[in-house]
Amino acid sequence: MRASSERGAVVLVDSDYADTPYDKWAADAGIGLELLVSGSRFPQYRHVPGARCFPDYRTGGTLEQAVLETLTTTPAQSLVARAESDLLRAARLREVLGVPGQNWDSALAFRDKVLMKTLVAEAGLAVPDFAPIRVLVDLLAFLRQHGYPVVVKPAYGSGSTGTHVLRGPEDLARLLNGPLPEYAQVERFVTGTMYVVDGLVAEGEPVTSFVSRYLNDCLSYRSGTPLGSTQLTSDDPLVPRLVDFAHRVLDALPTPRCTSYHLEVFHTPEDELVLCEVASRTGGALTAAAIRAASGIDLDREWFLAQAVPRHPAPRGATGVEPGRAAGWVVFYPRSGQLVALPQDPPPFVAEERHRGTVGATYQGGAKSGVYLSGYVVTGGDAAQVEQRVDELVQWYAAESRWRD
Repeated sequence: MRASSERGAVVLVDSDYADTPYDKWAADAGIGLELLVSGSRFPQYRHVPGARCFPDYRTGGTLEQAVLETLTTTPAQSLVARAESDLLRAARLREVLGVPGQNWDSALAFRDKVLMKTLVAEAGLAVPDFAPIRVLVDLLAFLRQHGYPVVVKPAYGSGSTGTHVLRGPEDLARLLNGPLPEYAQVERFVTGTMYVVDGLVAEGEPVTSFVSRYLNDCLSYRSGTPLGSTQLTSDDPLVPRLVDFAHRVLDALPTPRCTSYHLEVFHTPEDELVLCEVASRTGGALTAAAIRAASGIDLDREWFLAQAVPRHPAPRGATGVEPGRAAGWVVFYPRSGQLVALPQDPPPFVAEERHRGTVGATYQGGAKSGVYLSGYVVTGGDAAQVEQRVDELVQWYAAESRWRD
């Protein structure tokens, strides 16, 4: 337990240890640490002294009670939360306890897609035509006005869970066979290439930005198709436009003084940039690992230290990775059946591999874009080479993995 005079951080943990080795970062900076860990992730953090396990992390109230008790008796410099589903409760806890960091209004603007798009549109930036779905008639009225195709998604959703693309009446009928999310939104389907801007805000200004392009879409987990991404190097002519667009979106929202961010934007055939959505946290899958492999910058580490250490010198000036040092990632989802064998000995262009699957276990297909079976960070000289190597890796993985129906 920290002494009351020691600076420290209380951290809500629902991420892999490979992404967030908080104990190592804290030790390097001389920070006291309290880790409150979800039951599913706790085995990865069991070795950290004082780490506490919360089996009902996502659904119960014991986590909130523990934070209130801990920070009432032992004040901390920061309350850190990385997972999208933790941002609102962490913000409210900060307000109750007087801990600095992202407040409720800021967290809500980044979590509530209806509010988010409203604020961005009011700032004069392009967003899809959209509407909240409070009752079913709202969806039907939107379809009467705009026609197909449309996208229906939970307003507080993440990882593409609960997202549906409706291309015609048959898709609508399938959607209506089940209950709609309690709070959902509908928007026009945007045709275009999906780009991502990931970065860091420190002391109230964006200081580091990286641009990438999805190699397919975030709903690929439903069909068992791998999801991949490749970074754009700084000499790509689209990088400055995408970074400028991201900064303008951040200006339109109540962005906290310190945060990582993950912004998805469409580049349309008409050369328009249209916001998909933005989150005040680090991108999922192997986004941070790929950025680290190409640039040496760890967004999660810098975000953590910027919250926990006053005047921490955050890295500045990066706008895309340097030419010749690109990277990307690809993740593979479970299929329906029993996993018999995972691939071994990946190609030499793989900088990092992770396996979450258990040989012998039975799976029912993909559940969420961020919940993958195996993942790989791929390196290359530019986006084209990374994409080519991802294609090679997909073929290798298909040949080397084994399933039993």
